[in-house]
Amino acid sequence: MKMWLLTSALLLTLLFSNLASAEGWGTIKGKFIVAGATPAPAVLSVEKDKAVCGLKPIHEESLIVGPKGGLKNACVWLTVARGKLYPTAHPMYAATANDEIDVDNIACVYDPHVTFIRTTQKAKFKNMDPIPHNVKVDGFANPPMNTLIPAKGQFVQDFPEEERTPIPASCSIHPWMSAYLLIRESPYAVVSQADGSFELANVPEGKWTFQFWHTAGGYMSEMQMQGKPQKDRRGQYEIEVVDGQVTDLGEIVVAAKSLK
Repeated sequence: MKMWLLTSALLLTLLFSNLASAEGWGTIKGKFIVAGATPAPAVLSVEKDKAVCGLKPIHEESLIVGPKGGLKNACVWLTVARGKLYPTAHPMYAATANDEIDVDNIACVYDPHVTFIRTTQKAKFKNMDPIPHNVKVDGFANPPMNTLIPAKGQFVQDFPEEERTPIPASCSIHPWMSAYLLIRESPYAVVSQADGSFELANVPEGKWTFQFWHTAGGYMSEMQMQGKPQKDRRGQYEIEVVDGQVTDLGEIVVAAKSLK
């Protein structure tokens, strides 16, 4: 009996080892490009603490398009159906699983405007200004927070529950200040750079559904990807990842009129 149990355990170990070694990983990359004219970012009204906050114009950041049409702050994340488990992440992501992610306050502006934070990580809100700020975060899955941060101070906050979409952060003292936190369980999430580019490394091979979202229009329900029109009212699109290969989505073209 003991020999049978030992043999069975050995076979199971070999089976799972083979499955793990057979699992492949690939990369997803792309660049969001806006087609059509967009308005210049509005200059926000600064009515308080002008000696710190009014040293230079503060612009609205919900829609930032670069000189070559690149769309900043577009969010892409892997999503699964309710009740389903996320795929096992590549071991490389274990190194950052418990990191503190900086969200800075600089001259009365949140930097960055959109921050990705995993549920195992913590947000470190850092006030770089010589005046106090408060950080007000209104989540749905996580309890709301409204914390005063003194001049040159900081505050660390965890968000252990995944949020369905990015949640807003603001400052009640300086009402023009705004930002978003993308809180996800899976490490497969990214925010596009100033030129519209993004990359997700070591994604498990297979076909996965990814959510596309932007601060100016919410769900990205219409776009052109890999030269083909794509449409989904919730902005969810299937992407196939091949072991050892880069899935290059190319220019993901978004109509300016869809970004409001």
